Amino acid sequence: MYLYLMILMMSKRHLLARIASVCLLFGLFSNLLSAQQSTQLTSIHGRVIDSLSKDPLPYASVQIAGEELGTRTDINGYFFYQTNKRPQQIKITYVGYKPIKAQILPGTNNELSIEMVEETYGIKEITVRPKKYRRKNNPAIDLIQEVFKHKDENRKEGLDYYSYEKYEKLQFDLNNIDNKFRKRWYLKKFRFIFDNVDTNKVNGKVALPFYLRERLSNVYYRKDPNAKKEYVLAENQTRLQDEYEVDNDGISSYLTNLYQDVDIYDPNITLLTTQFVGPLSGAATAFYRFYIIDTLEAGGEKFADIFFAPKNKTDLAFMGNILVALDSTYAVRKVTMGISKQINLNWVTDLRIEQEYSFFGSGENRRLLLTTDAVVMDFNVFKKSKGRSLQAHKTVSYKNYQMNQPIPDSLFAGTLDVIKNLSPTPKSQWPKLRHSPLGTREKGINTMMDSIQQVPAFKAFMLAATITSSGYVKFNGFEAGPIATFVSFNDVEGTRLRFGGRSNQKFVKNLLLTGYGAYGFKDQRWKWNGTATWSFTNEIPRKFPMNQVTVAYQRDIRSPGADVTNWSPDNIFLSFQRGTNLRMQYQRIARIEYIKEHRGGFSLNPAFYWKEYTPGGLLRYEYQVPGDSTFLEKPDITTAEAGITLRFAPNEKFYQGTVYRFPMLTKYPVFLLSYKAGIKGVMGSEFNYHKVTFSAFKNVFMGPIGRSQVTLEAGRTFGSVPFPLLDIHRANQSYQFDWYSYNLMNFMEFASDKYLALTVHHNMNGFIFNKLPLIKHLKLREVGSFKLLWGGLDQKNRPSVDNGLLIFPKDDFGDTYIHTLEDEPYMEASVGIANIFRLLRIDYLWRLTYKDLPNVDSWGLRFSIQVGF
Repeated sequence: MYLYLMILMMSKRHLLARIASVCLLFGLFSNLLSAQQSTQLTSIHGRVIDSLSKDPLPYASVQIAGEELGTRTDINGYFFYQTNKRPQQIKITYVGYKPIKAQILPGTNNELSIEMVEETYGIKEITVRPKKYRRKNNPAIDLIQEVFKHKDENRKEGLDYYSYEKYEKLQFDLNNIDNKFRKRWYLKKFRFIFDNVDTNKVNGKVALPFYLRERLSNVYYRKDPNAKKEYVLAENQTRLQDEYEVDNDGISSYLTNLYQDVDIYDPNITLLTTQFVGPLSGAATAFYRFYIIDTLEAGGEKFADIFFAPKNKTDLAFMGNILVALDSTYAVRKVTMGISKQINLNWVTDLRIEQEYSFFGSGENRRLLLTTDAVVMDFNVFKKSKGRSLQAHKTVSYKNYQMNQPIPDSLFAGTLDVIKNLSPTPKSQWPKLRHSPLGTREKGINTMMDSIQQVPAFKAFMLAATITSSGYVKFNGFEAGPIATFVSFNDVEGTRLRFGGRSNQKFVKNLLLTGYGAYGFKDQRWKWNGTATWSFTNEIPRKFPMNQVTVAYQRDIRSPGADVTNWSPDNIFLSFQRGTNLRMQYQRIARIEYIKEHRGGFSLNPAFYWKEYTPGGLLRYEYQVPGDSTFLEKPDITTAEAGITLRFAPNEKFYQGTVYRFPMLTKYPVFLLSYKAGIKGVMGSEFNYHKVTFSAFKNVFMGPIGRSQVTLEAGRTFGSVPFPLLDIHRANQSYQFDWYSYNLMNFMEFASDKYLALTVHHNMNGFIFNKLPLIKHLKLREVGSFKLLWGGLDQKNRPSVDNGLLIFPKDDFGDTYIHTLEDEPYMEASVGIANIFRLLRIDYLWRLTYKDLPNVDSWGLRFSIQVGF
């Protein structure tokens, strides 16, 4: 139309005709505009706050005057609503406040700022204010307790069997995209992405969707014996290309771990690996305030609208509304809840959960069951409510409920809770599988991300991110690193320079080569390592489930006992240590091992080791000649070991890196059983012995008081061996807090041939700090640990003139350097503060036993970096 008008105006002939045409088109345009306005949406958005404190009022009701249409404010008081009707007024209500009516312009975008005034109710001479709250004689609490009493009858888990189909959609958006952001210089090459922006349905801001995952599952449940299985029939997600070496499947598993299904009846609800106190838990009245704000009727059924909020806004708890049936069932019909802005939770500025339930079945099987479930989270590093944020939407729909119909036992076989269909689902089938169609912007996410990955600036960003996260610099099929090991120092080597690297899948996908060379300027010795791992699957090594063989050779220096750890001590951050460590040993270790993992969580790891140890620094290998008082020096010791390790970790999931993988937090235990046999006479081996080790690990979730990580370990060495082959217990002399070592123990301080160890780490998630004035605003968290080690040493492993074993090293004063643990267990404990600036943890440790030994610290401070929600 605009082009036609311009052509008419440029012509110089037939002026009257041109004027008439313009008038005609103008009239037509006006009519079209009027018709368009009549169907134009009315948008209403804004914020509701307290008129005095200016605090946001979460979950205030915002309704079109005279109608049931409307919405509620989010946790920060913001609301957004669109309608194709032409309302002129809205009504805002909030328990304890005077209702407010606000005028709006139909067919336009209305931005409002609502300040509500607290209401005071006068009854004769008694004044009752809304902030006064009593647990006794509170009908809301009585009703909630009835809901709690009847929850086993209302939960679908009360049925003998059930099954249903579940469709889940998880989407990530970059939220609050404004014109200023679009014009940023570093986005010049990415301007095309803004063609895919959309209006956020939660807050009315402009958002850019960039990630989408869809999943269709069948879920089966059996009450006795209790079992639940989810069969993932199809999954589709936005994927990064292989060149970026990002574990797309690991991302999917990680997101599943973060966004677990919410059961409102659970006493503790887990989201973001954090447990929240549920509003329907047995202890809910100790953490929440409850109010009945309305009674409603729908479909001939009456319901009570209960508002709940945490007594302490910093606690890990929710606030919102529950719609409860006012009949003998006391079942939940609808849930709308979120979090307080003061909650002790990192990176999350908003969280909203909405659930709707509908009646299914008849007679004894009649239940209010979940039909739709939506979780929305807003993430922001700097906690700016008006800044750009990352928003996650998880929506789940449920259908095809089958109740109390027997399910074949074969569907519950195996240890996995979630069984995935490994074959990809063709795109052509997804329109039939979805419970609801994708929107236009959702359909464009994968196309947009494919385009982004071709932009050189994005490739440069991903390269920088890879270097930062992995410590390696990529050069096509080779990666140099880890950078932190290039320079380090210790008391024996002095300054140590090292250079190494690894291959990646561009070289050979299922072959991993790693190696390094190092030189110490004080001992003037070269060290090196070479490792080759071949995967028998068509995947990179160490990708679950592993099926691979490794051949390795190492020539390096370590503290005695340190070769059993998985971390490398030649790290610049671990070079700063308390005390001295002048007694180390050079080691040559050849290794060949095979690892086979099964999806059920069981793994098998046979291995063969050849080891040669040579003393370094002030360490000496000396033994007493039988029948003589003479001490002779032994240049080295050699051993050959064959062994096998069995590991069972049900439902374990990983994020997969190119070389390393990282297990995700789960509630399931991990068991490990290891056996090694020293074989005398093989490749110069000097000793016969047997070693057995068992360990068990478990995360223990304790609801409002946090989470413990408990490890129990036991070991036994059968046979007579020199001290380097005993269990020299793991010590840490750095200033970094080590979860797996004893932080106040010195290197080579204790050795055993039998031991029992218990380690407990606990994080209270701010349970105490959240209740302290002023301090609670810092969102600090209490942490602590306790470590116990009890061991012993058989007489045959104590150096003597009769057995010719290497004598325990002695210090400059002639005192034995290595001690045993028969008298009492070694114990150390710590208390600390975590979440300092959301990153730093500081622990104060004290040693509880063996404090009279020479050169020991009875207390100390340790630091570490911890990032989490």
